[in-house]
Amino acid sequence: MVLAKTETGSAFFHRVLREAVGAFPTALETAKLPGNGKAFKAGYGDALSRFEAARIGSAQRLDIARHLQRATEASLGFSKGGTVTPLAEALKKEVAAPKTTTHEPTAKPGLRPEVPLDERIYRGGEVFEAIDTLERDHHLTKAAAKGLRWVVTKAEAQGGRLNLEGEKFALLGANAELSPVSLLLDAGATVRWFDVKAPSVSAGAGRIVATDGADDLLTNPLAAMAALREFAKDGPVHVGLFAYAPGASRELRLAGVMDAMVRALGPGVVKSVSMFISPTSPGEVEEEDLVAANARKANPKWWMKTAAMTGALKGPGSYGNVARGIISLQGAGYQAAQYLTKIIAAETLAADGLGGKPVTLSANVAGITNTRSLSHPLFQIAFQGAPSFGVRIFEPPLTRAVSGLLMLHDLLNPEAPGAATQSHGSPEARAKAVRTEQVHGHVYDLPWQFESCVKTAAVVGMGKNPGVLFKRGP
Repeated sequence: MVLAKTETGSAFFHRVLREAVGAFPTALETAKLPGNGKAFKAGYGDALSRFEAARIGSAQRLDIARHLQRATEASLGFSKGGTVTPLAEALKKEVAAPKTTTHEPTAKPGLRPEVPLDERIYRGGEVFEAIDTLERDHHLTKAAAKGLRWVVTKAEAQGGRLNLEGEKFALLGANAELSPVSLLLDAGATVRWFDVKAPSVSAGAGRIVATDGADDLLTNPLAAMAALREFAKDGPVHVGLFAYAPGASRELRLAGVMDAMVRALGPGVVKSVSMFISPTSPGEVEEEDLVAANARKANPKWWMKTAAMTGALKGPGSYGNVARGIISLQGAGYQAAQYLTKIIAAETLAADGLGGKPVTLSANVAGITNTRSLSHPLFQIAFQGAPSFGVRIFEPPLTRAVSGLLMLHDLLNPEAPGAATQSHGSPEARAKAVRTEQVHGHVYDLPWQFESCVKTAAVVGMGKNPGVLFKRGP
């Protein structure tokens, strides 16, 4: 998998956005996208936030999203023997499905909702308390809280446990740190394991079907396509897009190929699509978070006011209804993956479905999580100071629990925002609805740019735990 024009992630991102401005000059006039690639790379956080604010505020919101999705897919290619073939064309070729091994269940199915929050594990009906805490602290939106309450209520009505026997999930990136694989197996689901690593968990109450060897979506997407078709031979299956590979635009290429695979397979194979979106992206802010941000701006703590006066805390925290949550340190390639192959891809799937048919979609914002990918000293120091801003840094078990349960709500509730049965009156309304479930950890409630809050939090964190700066990785 390559970028067809051998561009860097930043150059690719800039070109695709610039071409969109050229195609929709009036709608995107306020984006003020830099014409120079160097200037874009230096200030893409503000540029992309302005771009997204202009897009979602335009009557051509979905037309622009479709343009971006097509341009992204057209920029991806499959390289073999020195020849690069457009990805969409390459995926039409059919190959034999790889051999597999099935790991049979060894336990009784039944997922009991559990949420590990603030040194306590909430179980069963107690999870309602955890949801109340997260909602009170503005760490998730009302829509997300509603979804979580629904899935816990469903479990309680079934004797305290969710049973997914008979449901089939294909997880691309099953071994990812935030993968919901354990929840699905506990519930008794059958999981088709796609990953460069062999299964790292036992089947437990579920069933694992894994390729003999490994699955590499970047080097052999055709084999994965064949495996998905084989897995869905008895009917469409749930598909989760969780694969992650940092550096050298790999996340962009990986997310791009996963999206292209889903579109190529269509409704005959794909029953639903699930993914997690980072809050350090241009998120569409809900009304309750705009109110909270304005309240914080009107009555900041004294040290925040001082930091803002000295320029340490910079505004605006949002452009229109779009949070300026981007952190430049993560790189333009990372942001291109989040924006083009997740946010934009999800909107077009919500609006247009697959093969002209509606598809159930779960594309929720997941909290900033202390994963291995955020081991950079700046992040680790900032994590120490984040609570000073009311920002919650999630540990992986908390994200897996909360975002995993929210995903199950989206797939099981026929009235969920992204359910195939919900039209919301128009494609535009449906596209907006699927973005309402957010576990942002207070990131979207800040009246200042989150990036400047991170840097200020790092100063606070240094005072609390200066030794973090000198820790070495494993």
